[in-house]
Amino acid sequence: MSKRRDIMYDFPGDLPGGKPDDAHWAVYTRKKEDGPARWAGYLDAVDVTLALQYAREHYGQDEVCTGILIHRHEALADSEYGVDPIAGGDASGDDGEAWTVFAQRRRGMIHIEAGTVRAPDAATAVARARSKFANGKVSNIRVVREADCYQTTPDELAIWRNHDMSYKLARGYSKDVRAKWAQFRSRSDDDRYASEDIKDHY
Repeated sequence: MSKRRDIMYDFPGDLPGGKPDDAHWAVYTRKKEDGPARWAGYLDAVDVTLALQYAREHYGQDEVCTGILIHRHEALADSEYGVDPIAGGDASGDDGEAWTVFAQRRRGMIHIEAGTVRAPDAATAVARARSKFANGKVSNIRVVREADCYQTTPDELAIWRNHDMSYKLARGYSKDVRAKWAQFRSRSDDDRYASEDIKDHY
């Protein structure tokens, strides 16, 4: 062993423990301004600031994105999941806090923001959301207190609105690549290039 590795360091007391990323966050993205938030995935982060930053860097660049909404996983409350559409209800009322409602059209599909209800607790919010949004085409209802939902501002997403991210999208990949080649090559050169050994991948 080298002399440096032989050195024994003496620290006063125990080293501090690590800070695990123990908060699990659900992430939703908006494809259009003022459009509904659509479930995108999950991430782990120690606080909301870092969670929003991670969401912007990952989910904000994966697809067209004009806004991001997140909440801690444990903040949600779900109705039962049905193979067939779940039944509606007759719960009503507008007392209590505001809850954001997400609806899943069919089992296995993503949850999409449907609207809001007001309720004093999660169970009542689910019941009122079923009455309002379970229209025979919903297999699950999810509610989250609005106070537990965090969203980006338009200014925070400016970099992704202005930067051309089309090359990362599955749709029109070849068309986008060809358009970029056309900016500095003649059409005849472009056609000749595409007809060579790269034709199957271009």
